[in-house]
Amino acid sequence: MTIGIWVLGDQLWTEQSALHSCQQNHQNTPVILIESLSYVQQRRYHRQKLVFIWSAMRHFAEELRQQGWPVTYKTADDFETPLQAWVTKNTITELRVMTPNDRPFAQMIGNLKLNCQITFIPNNHFLWSESDFKTWAKSQKRLIMENFYRVGRKRFNSLMAGNKPIGGKWNFDKQNRKPPKRNLNPPDALWFEPDPITQEVINSVNAQNFPTYGKTEPFRWAVNRHQALQVLDFFIHHRLPNFGPYQDAMVTNEDTMWHSLISPYLNIGLLQPEELTLPGLKARGFFNQRLGLLIQVGTKKSRGQIS
Repeated sequence: MTIGIWVLGDQLWTEQSALHSCQQNHQNTPVILIESLSYVQQRRYHRQKLVFIWSAMRHFAEELRQQGWPVTYKTADDFETPLQAWVTKNTITELRVMTPNDRPFAQMIGNLKLNCQITFIPNNHFLWSESDFKTWAKSQKRLIMENFYRVGRKRFNSLMAGNKPIGGKWNFDKQNRKPPKRNLNPPDALWFEPDPITQEVINSVNAQNFPTYGKTEPFRWAVNRHQALQVLDFFIHHRLPNFGPYQDAMVTNEDTMWHSLISPYLNIGLLQPEELTLPGLKARGFFNQRLGLLIQVGTKKSRGQIS
């Protein structure tokens, strides 16, 4: 019996459930990542999103190789063709995939014609499992985000003093809507120059003739976990103290203000939601007194994927 793992483009961390299920035998567990050109033509994507996802996938493939996983990386028109060849070559009898958060994509995987069993491993990318959320939702007369937020604060003991929120209030939204003052000077965002892998992806996206929008350059996003952690650290030390009061403010020529810019990294697994809770920040050495009451625990929003 040979188990193989298919890693999707928004599942890029080593502790994701499918990889974790084979960790003890990882050197003998084939892994595949696929860039599907036909899939990204189902809708118009911004070119930088394509570069971001594909570059992050390629960097993650290299990370897995360095850890000893036998990794296959393919660029193909569809998913099924490279999967069929990979399954046959490695005599795979069971293909494991962490359950996608995109239900149509999960249905597509289930309908693939592969000469092996397809097993979905429960998704561990969210603070709340789907069953946990359904249990909570059934107990509610109306689904109100504020109620869900408070339950989450209690569940994960985030900024709580017993059963009460630290500071005596659940949120400080009224203090977070200050109009922008003149001469506001937000710190510049932390950006990164493309490395050879990213530059190769930029060239590849530029060479495609299917419909997209936007420009690939300048491309400055983080594309691996190390860089994503740097962005998180930069936000906490340089942007978080002033984020709250002006979180809704918009100023000409200030594209990012004090925003964290970490959502893309949460969306594809370079950062994990639990790392943004107070214990998670302490464990990673990111905690400092300036955090105060500004950290609020949330859950990742469901989003589409492109690979």
